[in-house]
Amino acid sequence: MKFGLRLRGGLLATLIMFGAPVVAPVGAGFISSSALAQTVQSISVEGNRRVEVETIRSYFKPGPGGRLDQAAIDDGLKALIETGLFQDVKINRGAGGQIIVSVVENPVIGRIAFEGNKKIKDEQLTAEIQSKARGTFSRAMVQSDTLRIAEIYRRSGRYDVRVTPEIIEQPNNRVDLIFTIDEGAKTSVKSIEFVGNNAFSSYRLRDVIKTHESNLLSFLSSGDIYDPDRVEADRDLIRRFYLKNGFADVQVVAALTEYDPERKGFLVTFKIEEGQQYRIGSIDFRSSIPNFDASSMRSYSRVSIGSLYNVESVEKSVEEMQIEASRRGYAFAVVRPGGDRNFEAHTVAIVFNIDEGPRTYIERINIRGNTRTRDYVIRREFDISEGDAYNRALVDRAERRLKNLDFFKSVKISTEPGSSSDRVVLIVDLEEKSTG
Repeated sequence: MKFGLRLRGGLLATLIMFGAPVVAPVGAGFISSSALAQTVQSISVEGNRRVEVETIRSYFKPGPGGRLDQAAIDDGLKALIETGLFQDVKINRGAGGQIIVSVVENPVIGRIAFEGNKKIKDEQLTAEIQSKARGTFSRAMVQSDTLRIAEIYRRSGRYDVRVTPEIIEQPNNRVDLIFTIDEGAKTSVKSIEFVGNNAFSSYRLRDVIKTHESNLLSFLSSGDIYDPDRVEADRDLIRRFYLKNGFADVQVVAALTEYDPERKGFLVTFKIEEGQQYRIGSIDFRSSIPNFDASSMRSYSRVSIGSLYNVESVEKSVEEMQIEASRRGYAFAVVRPGGDRNFEAHTVAIVFNIDEGPRTYIERINIRGNTRTRDYVIRREFDISEGDAYNRALVDRAERRLKNLDFFKSVKISTEPGSSSDRVVLIVDLEEKSTG
């Protein structure tokens, strides 16, 4: 990632961007004892054009008796600087020990423009930066905006981006802010390696993840473009794959990425600790709900004794049991699986515990992020609606169905407190896939 800085407009821009001193230090002997007896209303302000005198005075907090001591003056000076409204702040002593606050206001931004951006629209970049037209110009804010723009490009796979802020002076203490962007080419993944995989080959694990190595057919998809969020998601895909195949203790301890300047791409390495492979040793059903026969849930179990431990089969069993319990009138029943490992025999004893959960109802279902997909298309994937008892299994099923639609890059359903303690709001956050 590269950053540049280019200036137009003379001395003012040079002073702003390259950090000319903005504070005149107030020494212990700088203000006489007569000045220490001044009140806030006796402070004289010079150089202000937009900021009101009373606003500047308000940053000086008097002590007992309404008098300003040295500490109050120092604190007022620091507070004025921290507002970001001023390019320079000085405190001087006038006749009779009067306190004179001299300020040089930061310019106002007349307009903000972007040059060279073809892949990301002006509107998106404008929404992401802190600097705003008709707002106060701040050198620190411009530097932060430069980093933010580069970060947006980085997330779209362009790590060779160069962002150069330019300042153009205008009359009446105004400036134009121009971000010149050299987008660079997309940065691809040149190699994917796995360390610690003994049960499965690297070739097999590459089929599990979404990130792919760059090849002659890469133009058909974007899987070879480096995306840190996708690499992190791949860690979970690898872990889930192992959990489906009996490795209950698996850990994907790291996903290491390194940029190779010679190959102009990223090298990705997944470090895996597989652990032992387990089979199902026994299956039991327990219920703390009165008059609920736990053993009647056996036919809804997707796991069997002697088979490889499979976390997806366990989760599917929980879902089926919880839905069946709801059908029988136990709307708030919660099924919690437990597992006791036998490290010597390499088996897992599965226990399905059925308990009464909190009595919670769905107050609303709020859908966010669907700019093209209509609400009814999303809501029809839910087997529950507003007013129904909250059922985690049905919520998980709806989330899975939405992901299977393949309309969305990401789907996440979470809960927020409702209007009372027994009400929750379902929040459906979506990120739609590009249809281009």
